[in-house]
Amino acid sequence: MKSFLTKIFAIAVLLIAFVSCSDEDEGTEFLFDREIMEMSVLRSCVDEKDTSACYRIRFRLPIEKEDLSYIHVWLDTTVIDDTSKAVTSKQIGKADTSLEYGEDFTRLYDTLDLTDMVKDYLETYKSLQVAFFCEYSDDEDPGSVQRVILHFGDSIPPANVTFSAESTWTDGIMFEWYRPTDQTDFYKMSELSGIIVGYNVVIYSEDKSVDLRDIKVTVTTAEGVDSTGTEFYRRHARVRATFDSVWIDTALSHTDKDKNKLRIAVLDGMGFDFENDSLNRYRMVVEGLRPNSIYTVGITAWDSAGNSSSKEDLSTVDKNKRFDTTDSVAPVMAKKLFFMEDSLFPGMARLDSNNRLRIFWSMSVDPYKTDHPVKSDSVIDIPDSCLFTLCYDTVATYVVEHYDVIAKEWKSYLKPGDTAHFNTLYVLENDTMTLKTDTLVLSAIESFVTDTIRWVSPGDTIIFRIRSKDKSGYYSAALIDTVYVSPGALASELNCPEGFVPVSAGDSLKFCMERYEHRDDSGAFVNNVLHSEAVAACEAVSASGFTVSLCKERDWELVCLSGGTLAYGVLNERSVDATEYLFSYCNVGTNDSISAADVSRRDYRCTNPMGVKDMPGQYQEWVIGRSEDTVAVAKGSSYKVYGGLDRESLALCTNRSFPYYTRLAYTTDTVYLYREGAKVDTVFAADTSRTLYKKLSKKDFKDSLQFFDVQDSAGNSIGEDYALYSEYKQGGDEWLDTLGNGLKYVPTEVKVVFLTGDKVSYRQAAAFYKSPTIGFRCCAYPE
Repeated sequence: MKSFLTKIFAIAVLLIAFVSCSDEDEGTEFLFDREIMEMSVLRSCVDEKDTSACYRIRFRLPIEKEDLSYIHVWLDTTVIDDTSKAVTSKQIGKADTSLEYGEDFTRLYDTLDLTDMVKDYLETYKSLQVAFFCEYSDDEDPGSVQRVILHFGDSIPPANVTFSAESTWTDGIMFEWYRPTDQTDFYKMSELSGIIVGYNVVIYSEDKSVDLRDIKVTVTTAEGVDSTGTEFYRRHARVRATFDSVWIDTALSHTDKDKNKLRIAVLDGMGFDFENDSLNRYRMVVEGLRPNSIYTVGITAWDSAGNSSSKEDLSTVDKNKRFDTTDSVAPVMAKKLFFMEDSLFPGMARLDSNNRLRIFWSMSVDPYKTDHPVKSDSVIDIPDSCLFTLCYDTVATYVVEHYDVIAKEWKSYLKPGDTAHFNTLYVLENDTMTLKTDTLVLSAIESFVTDTIRWVSPGDTIIFRIRSKDKSGYYSAALIDTVYVSPGALASELNCPEGFVPVSAGDSLKFCMERYEHRDDSGAFVNNVLHSEAVAACEAVSASGFTVSLCKERDWELVCLSGGTLAYGVLNERSVDATEYLFSYCNVGTNDSISAADVSRRDYRCTNPMGVKDMPGQYQEWVIGRSEDTVAVAKGSSYKVYGGLDRESLALCTNRSFPYYTRLAYTTDTVYLYREGAKVDTVFAADTSRTLYKKLSKKDFKDSLQFFDVQDSAGNSIGEDYALYSEYKQGGDEWLDTLGNGLKYVPTEVKVVFLTGDKVSYRQAAAFYKSPTIGFRCCAYPE
């Protein structure tokens, strides 16, 4: 019996111990209507002139306000941890502050200013938990603890560095990256140009016999080139950081034990440049590597607060980039391009009906030995003794690029993710390329490879660079050749002025149109001009044998339609959705005014068959309307986003826009009031079927409008506008300058009117309407 009682007592003690050690949150039903909600951190100070670091928390008070006694607040996690839902009376006694709510109140929100309370944390903390708990005077279940995190200073790492191999060869690699964005303030998400101190670059070989310590490294930045490690980078160094400092550690170990690893610190000191992306570019060339070997490269960016974008982990290739050097023999590439000539313009390339250009070149080969007998000329010359699979192999692929003379760089014709296929071979017979029928013979002798270049305009001059790439990744020497594209049949009839291209608006109407929207002598696009200014600018263009004017609406439309085959004035060779095409290639509805203004950012794929560029996008274009009452008409769309209207409808060749300003609707005629029960109906024409309550004539009107004669910079009258007389008197000259938008508004008369309560589209404003989204294009008509 005694033993049994002893066991019962032991079990009871264990139960008491278990209960005393259990989580206080267990068994409590937390009521959401007794919790604060919608917490947000305000960085503004109570005194707007105060420029110190202020932290206020705005929160919605609990739904259940009756019996609310206090809201207790704790800073940090020393008293209230980051998971507990309930609090004890002992913890309440340690609250950093308590807000008293003893009386009835009806407000929904409160704001707690913690600026003075967090001062001690600013220097040593990057973030701070603030916990809230609502205490009620009744015995009902409480709500749970609510938390918000305050962020101090810069605790956000830069964006990850993405980089790719630009080229690999026998003993080297070249790769580039762009300076990442860096958000420096948690509460200012749009500020992304934080200073990047530098980059830790690590080059690594798993082969421990490889010695990377003395390989040649060249770094190119927007500021210059450094091949010695004395200006833009440091060898055997890395960026390091502690809580309060960031520095370049140049004392890294580089003994024989670490010889297969090279650490480099590349210096920066600037923030991301949103205006000129080329200023963010870094390029590194590494030479002195082993042929046919595998190397891994990792790059991490460090900001001025000591935050790093990632770790230079060498354990897996997944976290870094793998680069394979090539074999020691480069492929052999021919030196000339072939094409189909245009009989109208001998020596120039002919386009097909879809503006495609076919180019051919002699098939490249990859010799097995350095002292091979293969010769490079207009075509590849392979001796009979040099046999396929014994003397040479085929190449893996080709890279076809063209030189952008505006951007001054080589550009690929392929989009990221596209693949090129060069499997179809041709032979040259009597100056004509014919399909090679002997497909079982892969010999490169007399074999030609072809590629089809799309979106080519008549009269284009294209500088091609074509390189072959063998199976190890080794590039050949480049085939660089220039192809002059025939200007086409229209050009044989019209010798257009410079900057214009020959176009047809039907069988009988042929004229010249500016290739791009009109530009001034400096090359800048002319926009934000009046319709009359656009007319004057075109009429000022001198072209012998032509009458130059602003393009006529119907002519513009017919050129855009290109004989009725195009809805938007572009060749959609990618068969993608029209909305996506217009957005991606024609800058329609992107809000990107920078690309519209910079011709180097324009995409060559936004073109029509006659070579006219960007008709559906970039800028809307003033044209001469079809009748006297619709002179000021805009065609096409622009980079602007128009609410409620889809890109496709706006960019249609047949769409026409009539710019207007929204104005108050008014009448000076008699107004009729008819009673409908307790309601009075206002109408503007007599209705004999209803009982008239009151008739208002001009002497009864209480509203006044100020009318203005709108004048251009030369003092010429270009239209009439109006505004509320009260606004004019109250706003004065400053208000009038804003209304004028660079034009002169001369007050003419005050009219007593009846305002209808509606707003109207004031079409007469088209004569003095101007916008940064509207430009124009000139046309030259043969005399």
